[in-house]
Amino acid sequence: MKKFYLNLLFSILAALVMNALDMVYHLATGWAVHLNYVAIKLTVILFTVWMITQFIGIGKEEGVVASVIGPFMFYVYYVFAGATLNRTIFKIDEQFWFFFLHLSLMLIAYFSLLNFIQSKSHWIRTFSFILIASFASIALDLLYTMIKMRLQGIDEETAARLMTFSLILIPIIAYFVAALIGVLIERLFNKKYLDTAFATILSALIIGFFTKDFMHAVFSFVFIGIVYHIIHTCKKRIMNEG
Repeated sequence: MKKFYLNLLFSILAALVMNALDMVYHLATGWAVHLNYVAIKLTVILFTVWMITQFIGIGKEEGVVASVIGPFMFYVYYVFAGATLNRTIFKIDEQFWFFFLHLSLMLIAYFSLLNFIQSKSHWIRTFSFILIASFASIALDLLYTMIKMRLQGIDEETAARLMTFSLILIPIIAYFVAALIGVLIERLFNKKYLDTAFATILSALIIGFFTKDFMHAVFSFVFIGIVYHIIHTCKKRIMNEG
């Protein structure tokens, strides 16, 4: 049961980081971000990474295999799901070159986790932690925004038009700044979990101040708290088992 829980946490982080990298790329380059497709990507990546970690293990070779199989599986899905979408609105990843983009992003996500857990270099671990913490939080924030639009009754085509890079710029800055300041504070005072306290509060303050959205600020506090808990728990369990 402990192995299952550990592998699930690792897979959740890998899926969140990979999808956040992908969504940020989509929004920055004008490709649509669509809730249903994001949900499928998360599910496919999570299931792929979990299957490999559960039955084979966590390591470099396993990371390469997961980075190939996951993107290939949802590329095949996109090809067969193409007829269900309005292509004038939903410009997504049906082109084959997206497979290589997703493979690259999956490698970044997986090996950031692996380096954070296994690297002997302090700077590599720190950089990997900031990338994991910020992008995993960004993924949850984007899901919150898309689900909020769905609950407000906004149709999918309108939601796709509203999902722009400018919409997520403040959360991206907030989560990166919060992760960086959290790490610096923890190193300065050498107190366990101080990074979590500062990062959760700082991200909520930045988002609340610039967006004037109290609920968004509250959820950002929750998101980064969840992400930090998963990261610390995952590392602690893997180190103990190692």
